Amino acid sequence: MSDSSVSGNEEIRAVKYLRAAAAILVVFIHTGVYTEQFYWPTPRAFGAAGVDLFFVISGFIMMVVTAQRPTGPGEFLARRLIRVAPLYWLFTLAILAVCLAWPAAMLHNLVTFDHIALSLLFIPHFNPLEDNYTPFFKLGWTLNYEIYFYFVFAALLVLRSIRLRLAILAFLFSAATAFYLAVLPTNPFLHIYCNPIVLEFVIGAAVGYLYVRGKAAKIAPGAAAALIGGGAFVIVVLFDSDDFARVRTAGLASAALLLGLLATEARGRLPRSPMLMLLGDASYSIYLAHPIVLTLARIGARALHLPVERPLAGMVAVVSTLALSIAAGVVVHLLVEKPMLAVLRRRLLRRASERTAAVAAPSLEHGAARRAGVAALLLCAFGVAAIALAERGVAAEQKHTPARLVHEEDFARAGALDDNFWSYEIGFIRNREEQYYRPSNVFVADGALVLEGRAEGVVNARYDRASSDWTRSTLCAEFTSGSIVSRRSMRYGSVEIVARAPKGAGTWPAIWMLGEDGAPYREIDILEAVGKQPDIVFTSAHAGPTLDQLTNWSAETNVPTLSSQWHSYRLDWSSETIAVSIDGRRVLAVAPRGADDPLRRPMHIRINLALGGSWGGPIDKSALPARFEIKSIRVYSNET
Repeated sequence: MSDSSVSGNEEIRAVKYLRAAAAILVVFIHTGVYTEQFYWPTPRAFGAAGVDLFFVISGFIMMVVTAQRPTGPGEFLARRLIRVAPLYWLFTLAILAVCLAWPAAMLHNLVTFDHIALSLLFIPHFNPLEDNYTPFFKLGWTLNYEIYFYFVFAALLVLRSIRLRLAILAFLFSAATAFYLAVLPTNPFLHIYCNPIVLEFVIGAAVGYLYVRGKAAKIAPGAAAALIGGGAFVIVVLFDSDDFARVRTAGLASAALLLGLLATEARGRLPRSPMLMLLGDASYSIYLAHPIVLTLARIGARALHLPVERPLAGMVAVVSTLALSIAAGVVVHLLVEKPMLAVLRRRLLRRASERTAAVAAPSLEHGAARRAGVAALLLCAFGVAAIALAERGVAAEQKHTPARLVHEEDFARAGALDDNFWSYEIGFIRNREEQYYRPSNVFVADGALVLEGRAEGVVNARYDRASSDWTRSTLCAEFTSGSIVSRRSMRYGSVEIVARAPKGAGTWPAIWMLGEDGAPYREIDILEAVGKQPDIVFTSAHAGPTLDQLTNWSAETNVPTLSSQWHSYRLDWSSETIAVSIDGRRVLAVAPRGADDPLRRPMHIRINLALGGSWGGPIDKSALPARFEIKSIRVYSNET
């Protein structure tokens, strides 16, 4: 997200090529976010490494540019803000305009004065809708890091020694990372500014230092090839998005790619590709423009009833939207970004003649920064005015039927399950699970509702030797457990359950919703966990004509205390949005598609503890009895 040239007309092909790759990777992963129903046969998570590439490149460019063309802090900041901020502001305001004109189009956006104003000013804050740290235009989370890095690096420009700059930068960001890993801060400023991902700027700056000192050019061809191949392998196969692990995988792999390509270019073995050079120049526009393209692709596929959930059509759709996103970014770069940057640089960063440059430099630097600041304030003021009008405009659309509490059970006070609200599943039920469900495995103890999985034999009361149905043809079970289902279905409202999951391989607890009539199929998984992955909560929604024709949405959330502490799991369901939160933080949001969408039909609440089966896997008998504990249940209705 920074310039690809170092000074004058000099260009670094390796940087431009990697910026093009970074932008394409980000678009690729977002085809699984904005167009999640588009089928794709392989994982797309490694596409997030495009951000890590951008951060490493940013650190590299800042070190190289300031080493080869010394500049003061004011001019440096003015140039960086002109490069990054205006186009981001334009897209933020464009997203705001779409939200006002077409609220259903842009998912997961909430128009509030504070949210958008803080987003425009690059100030870290909680997203009021999703309870995370993303700004109104969500891709701006990376720019919050970029702006922070620019200010820190600008402060270091008072030092003449680039080695000292690098050393202090490494010390500051390493200390911040150590604090983060020790405290795990939730304050937005500390979470952003101390996050381990800031080390990727240091890694990039270190590569820049090696480049400036001529060390990168001395890397042998074989070593350069190994760096490129190893970096690509780590990004695609070993990418890990968890805080520090991300730096160790994608951050270091990005540095390896950059070093390898720099060494290859230094030996004249990196051919010039006009297409890659153009994509590298347009990478920032591609990065900012692609969410709109993907959103339009999602809306278009729904409007035309395209079968994008099927393999062939889905793969064609993904490739097409990827290509369209890249093309749109190139158009924005050529028609908007380049002309706008030329005008801003000409008007805000005019230089005096060479004869008077030395004398006038301080005042020019101050004037440039001042003019850039005035321009920023004017654009932000425009955005603030639009927001103020927007809040009045959308007020009418935010009216919802107030939720009312229709059922509550607090097992610290209740001595038994409310049988008027719940029924029990009995026998073998689904997924080739090995447990036999019995009402006696559901009871209240120690202030919690317990669904207990046990290693005990029981005869199948529905046994039929001649049946082809495994739930009837199986004579005995080696395990028992409990499952409850709400007697009445619900549509629209909230379900909030405080629970503690069991431990042990083979356990498979779930809190979920399921339609009773089977077709069209609809299911919302508020919580699913499997003992073989003890720290992961799986959240999902499935809908379609039949089980074989489903559109799936899913999320995985790392919850290290899943089995040792109580956690709150909440579903908020309306005609516009289905959202699932864990401990108040939204982890999944789905928008039903049209009036006939299965996810707008009634469903029953289910809570069960399965053992084994198609996903649970082999059962560790030593972990039994295992308890899925429920502390409280609250159900709210939005139906009139």
